[in-house]
Amino acid sequence: MRLALVLVAACSTSAPGPTLDLDRELAHVAALTTIGPRPADTPAARATASYIETALGTIPLEKTPVGDIDLPAIDVLGTRFRDARRTHVDDPDLVARFGPSGKALLFMAHYDTMPGSPGAVDNSAAVAVLIELAKELAAHPPQQPVMIAFTADEEHGLVGSEALAARHGDEVELAIALDMIGGSGRLTLNGASELIGRSEMQWLARTAERTGVVIDAPLSHRVISRWWPQAERADHGVFTRHGIRAFHLYHRGQDGLWIDTAYHSPRDVLARVDRGSLDEMSRLARGLVATPIPAHRGDGFWVPLVNVIVPRWCLLAGDCVLAALGCFGLGALVLVSRGSHKRGAGLWLGLLCFAAAVAAAVVANHPIDLDPARISLVHVTQSLVGSALVIAGLLGLLTRILARKLPWIGANRYLALAIVPLLAIGIALLAIGAAELAWVWLAPAAVLALAPRLPRVLAPVAVLLAALPAALVLWPNQLLEAAWNAFLPVTVPLSILIALIAGPAFAAITWWWRSHTARGPLGTLVLPVGCGLSAAVGLLLEITR
Repeated sequence: MRLALVLVAACSTSAPGPTLDLDRELAHVAALTTIGPRPADTPAARATASYIETALGTIPLEKTPVGDIDLPAIDVLGTRFRDARRTHVDDPDLVARFGPSGKALLFMAHYDTMPGSPGAVDNSAAVAVLIELAKELAAHPPQQPVMIAFTADEEHGLVGSEALAARHGDEVELAIALDMIGGSGRLTLNGASELIGRSEMQWLARTAERTGVVIDAPLSHRVISRWWPQAERADHGVFTRHGIRAFHLYHRGQDGLWIDTAYHSPRDVLARVDRGSLDEMSRLARGLVATPIPAHRGDGFWVPLVNVIVPRWCLLAGDCVLAALGCFGLGALVLVSRGSHKRGAGLWLGLLCFAAAVAAAVVANHPIDLDPARISLVHVTQSLVGSALVIAGLLGLLTRILARKLPWIGANRYLALAIVPLLAIGIALLAIGAAELAWVWLAPAAVLALAPRLPRVLAPVAVLLAALPAALVLWPNQLLEAAWNAFLPVTVPLSILIALIAGPAFAAITWWWRSHTARGPLGTLVLPVGCGLSAAVGLLLEITR
């Protein structure tokens, strides 16, 4: 999946555009990390501000201590995310202006770190990029107004950017926070709230295309940023809360993960900064300052895998069509199934078998381990595969045992069982404004609802599509990222997640097996043996993990 993403995205980009001096950028990162951890209001933080001033040379620089700041309370889903408080910071925000007068494109990077962290990726690399960008703009003034700001005390409530927005918010047309730049992961758009629409996305995507850069725009990030813009954890969040267009660019992860296990730790050192990542951020930044900011026009949907943006109404219309197809097909399926009163093992016994298989898998399962020293993509994958094999194997064995006493009936009921939760989740997501995610559930629901009318050879394709939500949500990197960012309770065994998310896929497979396979040796010998081996291999994977 990752390789496919890289290949498709790479095909959509132009030749690389001009960049900044990467050797000087890396030298800045080395110098900043040598200063060491630099929490706010410490000699190290003041030394960092002095270093930035010295590195900028003769560039005019506004240096303003943050002072007293009132941080507002933040509530998410009725839960207090942060209490309101007043804080005082003596460290300064550093601001430089370039180009003509008027509302500006603002780039921000915070220069403080958490205690104990040298802060190479968080956030020396971004500071280094903006230092060199400022030098470039001083030598070659841009055609549009540009501001570059180095903010203080981001780590304890975005304090510096609160002061920056209060003092200069009315001078900013659009703000971009660079934070966690320089990791080896993909350059990623985050924080795109409802203020960021089709025109802003096209501006970013076309500039990326022109400069030879690929930007990921994860659907889950977009939904979270639209729902809870007040909870953004980088400097752009303050500007969004003030009604100013803003977003966040960062490199998503390190070491093959979508997270950086060295985040806020002593391991965030120079060696973790990737030269290629600095290069693409430098090229994109140069391209953005050279491209006028568009007026806000309409909402947009960033199509996965490629830098293509379509009007969001297209996504909404597509979701509604899928929902209608699913409801129509489900209704027709119910009408066709009426009048079947044969005695035998039906839906309820099937559900009991599934519940028993999941319960057995939970006993052998372990929650995700988020200790940075032990996080392993291999272990998460092994646990997911092991749990799925245990559930599938035990489900098959239990149903075969019952089949010796009672015939299985009502194949279409299992198809309905697969469709109903997919439809319910998809329509619910659409209703609460998560159209970017709704299609993941609505597409398989629509195809499954039409499955009885499809040619026999296409039935397995419909069944495979039922696994789409599980494939995307339970992707190991996705699970780790959700758990790392506290969107997934790590105490929940993976078997429970598999049961909840992949349940429709199990029901669809049951429908296909009952209605499309021949009886005989395949059902009486091969299936039980295969299920037994599946359960045994799954248990072995769990035990060895």
